[in-house]
Amino acid sequence: MTVSYSYSASNTFSLSSARYVASKVATDLRQMQRYYGRPSDSEITAYAEEIAVLAYGGYVEKVTYGFKRSGSWILTMEYTAVNGTLTADERAGGVYRHADVSDAAFHSYLTRTQAWWNLGETDRDAVNASLPFTRTAGTAPGYVGGHFTFDRTYSASGTGFTRSSYRPL
Repeated sequence: MTVSYSYSASNTFSLSSARYVASKVATDLRQMQRYYGRPSDSEITAYAEEIAVLAYGGYVEKVTYGFKRSGSWILTMEYTAVNGTLTADERAGGVYRHADVSDAAFHSYLTRTQAWWNLGETDRDAVNASLPFTRTAGTAPGYVGGHFTFDRTYSASGTGFTRSSYRPL
């Protein structure tokens, strides 16, 4: 007698999955707040909601949070979206805690995917209306006096973000 079994699975990146991954980003931001005093609780909540909504729609390519001085990043956490191929989901945290952020301001910079720009203006307006704040167009800051380190991977259903940090030397 021959017995065979088959197994089929479908990984669907749902809004719940996106919120789960966004919660890890929020945890990182809370650790940054603990070490450096920014971002505020309300900013963290807004950033988490923004990244969850945009990740769910496949509209975020990369988002950077950190401190800049004189127009250049001095400390960042950069989250790059990866769709469908992630197998790791690490614990949040591990934020660099020894940077001098005196005279530096907290900022965030978001790059959207081509899928976002392929939406019609009405659809983009609808997504923007669901976000907790409105971003303004700008130029990405440069980097000065540091180096990048690959830190973490956060995922659900194979989709999520890889995190790299820019730290001072």
